[in-house]
Amino acid sequence: MTKPSLLRREPRTPRRRVLQVTRVEELSPTMRRIWLGGDDLEADFPFSALGATDHIKLVPPDPATGRVELPPPGGPRPDMRDYTIRRFDPATKELALDFVLHSHGPAGRWAIAASPGAEVGVLGPRGSQIYPADCSDYLLVADETGLPALERFLEELPPAVATHVIVLGAAERDLGAGAGVTWLPDASSLVATVAALPLGPASFAWGAGESGEMRELRTHLRGRLDAERISVRGYWKQGHVGSAPREDD
Repeated sequence: MTKPSLLRREPRTPRRRVLQVTRVEELSPTMRRIWLGGDDLEADFPFSALGATDHIKLVPPDPATGRVELPPPGGPRPDMRDYTIRRFDPATKELALDFVLHSHGPAGRWAIAASPGAEVGVLGPRGSQIYPADCSDYLLVADETGLPALERFLEELPPAVATHVIVLGAAERDLGAGAGVTWLPDASSLVATVAALPLGPASFAWGAGESGEMRELRTHLRGRLDAERISVRGYWKQGHVGSAPREDD
């Protein structure tokens, strides 16, 4: 008999918005936080504690016209990318998204050039996935693409809970987890590093990164934890341009 999921799913009514950049923060040489606001951003934007992987679809301006063209319902879809909802500030009515800076995609190119006043389309979220807060300890694994969700976990899990944090191939910076972060230059030793950790039957494991690397991690974890205690996703795929399918479990 299949055990019930530890994750709680909440449907949302997706919204369509054209937002403006309000400010930009440099997080590292390769990552930037862009804050968005404007009349289209609702004061009750859905932002739930431990909805750490909730994401929107970003619609950059059309390169030919420079205008944001939101897709009509049921119509052709423009080039869009998924981005984790990093933060929402109801006091200032601003939405924060974190970007890995690269020039090989429309969203990455937009983020490199974005400055206050620049416009972008934001669709969704279509739903929230709320992670459990009462597990004995948590394994959190991410490369740069998964860092926004990982940082949300670190901010939103109960302060006393034990966390094992592994970050792949990213420049070391303060994640608010002190000495609890293991930085690995790549995934070659990821499974061996996780194998040395003392995961127990009440642990929970989450991971996000390159699809092949996450598949290896998921295979290892399935030999140690029940399926409902594993949530490992491929956020991108080596050699694949655009958003790779997100993989659960």
